[in-house]
Amino acid sequence: MVSLGDLGRKDIRHEPGDAGTTLSFQQAREFLNGFGLDYNIVTGNHDLEGLDEFDTDESNIQAFLDCFGFEAPYFMREIANRTLLVGLSTVRFRSAPYSSHEVHVDDEQIVWFQETVRQHSAEDGWKIVVVSHAPIAGSGLRVL
Repeated sequence: MVSLGDLGRKDIRHEPGDAGTTLSFQQAREFLNGFGLDYNIVTGNHDLEGLDEFDTDESNIQAFLDCFGFEAPYFMREIANRTLLVGLSTVRFRSAPYSSHEVHVDDEQIVWFQETVRQHSAEDGWKIVVVSHAPIAGSGLRVL
């Protein structure tokens, strides 16, 4: 199972449990654990909106990673024979250069993704399914 981000509610009053807060991550973890399935998550723009709790996108992402026990905001999982599921997360909200509503994938993820594709080539029979919260900024795809 994979969640495509925006874990928690969005309330303009910025109350405990709003998207992007430690409480929202804890509540989402409890909910997702209730399915009894392995899961991965990519972050959405609202997952970095813990503005009253975190000063930076980096500290907001770190709280997300710590809560779920993830090492990185991106993932790769073999879901069938020679079939990968790859997830890429947005890592900018406060520091987003164009819009806080776009998915901003950083250079670290791009380098990791390129290496993943190189190691799992179509010529060797691999299929790769890529998910993100929304179209990635710079991809040429539009958010509807």
